[in-house]
Amino acid sequence: MTAINTTSVFLGLDYGLRRIGLAAGDATNKLAFAVGAHVEGRDGSILKFLQKIIDERKVTHLVIGLPLQTDGSDGDITQKTRRFAKRIEEEFSLPVFLWDERYTSQEADHWLKTKRKKSKEDRDALAAEIILQSFLESHHIPGKTNDVEMDP
Repeated sequence: MTAINTTSVFLGLDYGLRRIGLAAGDATNKLAFAVGAHVEGRDGSILKFLQKIIDERKVTHLVIGLPLQTDGSDGDITQKTRRFAKRIEEEFSLPVFLWDERYTSQEADHWLKTKRKKSKEDRDALAAEIILQSFLESHHIPGKTNDVEMDP
């Protein structure tokens, strides 16, 4: 069980084999915002990249989008995401929540239609924002004196 309260700081990830979108948010405001993307082969080690963000933002919890099939079953990328989440949890000793991310990339595409110049990194960061925002809105985050216990 993992206590979440108003001091909790979250990092949301939209995991992909080539890119990982990132979003940050906190329990007080229940507001997520895109912070960028890690591109494999361009940005160095994902672990070092995440460590820097975790340290800078004082992250206490991670939320990783779980790419389930439309029927809710696991696919190949789902298993890779689960392995990645386990590795991240072990590496950083932070609670990791897996959150259903079905259709977040399509939703990101919808929101980016109005933007003139859009990149795949923008799409992935926005998908991470949507994942984290959904997580924050779906959980009751109590005050400091009334913590809630949640299963990661």
